[in-house]
Amino acid sequence: MNIADRVENVKEDLGRVSSKGDSENVIGNLENIKSEFITLRDYVGENADELEGKISGLAEILNRTNASSAEFHKKSDSIIQELQKIRNITSKESSTTTNDVVGLLKLSEYQSNIRMQAESKYGSIKEIEKMAEQTAEIVNLFDKLTIESEKKIPLPHEVRQWALSTILNCADRWEIKFADMFNRLLELLGRDLLKESIRLQQVRDIFGIRAVDQIRSELGLS
Repeated sequence: MNIADRVENVKEDLGRVSSKGDSENVIGNLENIKSEFITLRDYVGENADELEGKISGLAEILNRTNASSAEFHKKSDSIIQELQKIRNITSKESSTTTNDVVGLLKLSEYQSNIRMQAESKYGSIKEIEKMAEQTAEIVNLFDKLTIESEKKIPLPHEVRQWALSTILNCADRWEIKFADMFNRLLELLGRDLLKESIRLQQVRDIFGIRAVDQIRSELGLS
């Protein structure tokens, strides 16, 4: 059971308790509710301790012969409101954590696929296109996760550089013309990504000064 479900269960139990008139049954139910905080405390820390104290206070109210119904319901409403706050916070944190995990898993899968393709002794422009498409997909995925989680989760710059470096090395080994490769990268990855991540020294070492001049002209680099 996740934390959001557990918080919801406690809220429902409190709602049922507040509608009962038998003090003995109510106190017994309150003890059951308190046990839920054993797990809840692991997630929300001090908030759980504070709420557990308030639940104990409910039992004390019921034990007093002159306990008023209004006081009991006021206390119950206070706890339910705090539980709702915790539920909202933990649900958001859970969503962010899920996005982080998804990002890491997809990144690992992407890097594994690129490495496996790069190990091939033979390839063509189609393999270059496939690697570029996979790179574009992982970049877009991380952009999407950033929007969904309201937390900046960009694809690390080092990963982008590694991807382009790997593609350039493959193009060299597979004897693919630089112009053909660069045009496809420009179309699939876009100017901004290439401008930020391509290493001119590597291009010069592999393809020569003309290739560097083409990149500078196309990307507006000095």
